[in-house]
Amino acid sequence: MNSRYHLESHTIEMPKVIIGMHAIEKLRNVVTCFGRRALIVTGRSAMESGRVKIIEDKLKEADVDYVIYSNVNPEPTVSQAEELAKYINKIVEGPNKIDLVIGFGGGSSLDMAKVASLASANPKPIRQYIGVEKVSRKGIPLILVPTTAGSGSEVSKSIVLAIEKEEIKDAIVSENVMADVAMVDPYLTTTMNPKLTAITGIDALSHAIEAYMSLSANGFTDPLALKAISLVSTNLRKAYSNGSDIEARKAMSEAAMLAGLAFSNAGNCAGHAAAYAFAVKYKVPHGMACGISLPYVMKFNMLAIPERLADVAVAMGIRSEGLSMRELAQLAVAEVIDLLMDLDLPTTLEEVGVPEEDVVKLSEKMLKITRLIELNPRRIGPEEARKIFKIMWHGDVETKI
Repeated sequence: MNSRYHLESHTIEMPKVIIGMHAIEKLRNVVTCFGRRALIVTGRSAMESGRVKIIEDKLKEADVDYVIYSNVNPEPTVSQAEELAKYINKIVEGPNKIDLVIGFGGGSSLDMAKVASLASANPKPIRQYIGVEKVSRKGIPLILVPTTAGSGSEVSKSIVLAIEKEEIKDAIVSENVMADVAMVDPYLTTTMNPKLTAITGIDALSHAIEAYMSLSANGFTDPLALKAISLVSTNLRKAYSNGSDIEARKAMSEAAMLAGLAFSNAGNCAGHAAAYAFAVKYKVPHGMACGISLPYVMKFNMLAIPERLADVAVAMGIRSEGLSMRELAQLAVAEVIDLLMDLDLPTTLEEVGVPEEDVVKLSEKMLKITRLIELNPRRIGPEEARKIFKIMWHGDVETKI
């Protein structure tokens, strides 16, 4: 085992979490602790479908006034975050100023709600906060309500944004963007279609496995990551095939939250760095991109942490009797690919339209996400990054890397 595991000190950070069936019913009691006027940040789909009405109704019951910002797109960009920040500057002062922010929706809506809270107390351009702990002040109170089960944004301290000019993703990572309260109600996820269920569920799995591989994994995050892996492995196929299976939905909501806590306190590693490199240019949804990169990064890390990947296999339900750590690790990689195929998700870069000639450039972009590369248990330099991207394109996990 890498000598860094569990030896360094860690500060554990998390919001208050209200989780379970009908958790949203408690919103009317929660909001009154923070103020009398709220900003709801949500996506267009939540507005068009009328799903946001559940938040509006709870605020009306609590006699809390509100305004809605719904100009949120999937995979938000820095420029879209800047646009929201300008809007926030107009409504945080004066007689009708907002007292709190409520994020409602998938990971993109929750991340943009974090931007809204951040911008209320931090005047610099949003681009300047990308990186680790660059946000100096906590913004106005923030309540996050996920309607998907995957991003873990409701409990994480990160905001993922696409940087358009560079065609890459990166994140604002700070305890000052973390929610004050996360409200996780599995019933809110039952409207997800099978494709979105698959993409978000794989996102949760990638968070859990990468947090377990991360060099900042610790005694707090390890059990959370393993439990999340177990829940996804047992329930994602069920939720995908039957969206009305409330037990599977409940398990996936729990998995996403646990994985979010795990990666927020341990960090992701090379899988996310690789995904950030190609997702923007080729318009690949975040969870799908992470799913593509995950098995190949697991394969790459097998030399450094076979015992940890063996743990992943056991958490996935693979029987360990008579198998070596390396054999179990190989089965964990195979199980991830099997799961992707069962969910009709791509397993190679070729499938999402990445030209083979772009592999080298993408591998160079991957190395720019140093905060994630540095947490990978096996060193990744230019040659290693190229090898990872080559096998990601071809889809050959048997290739030695």
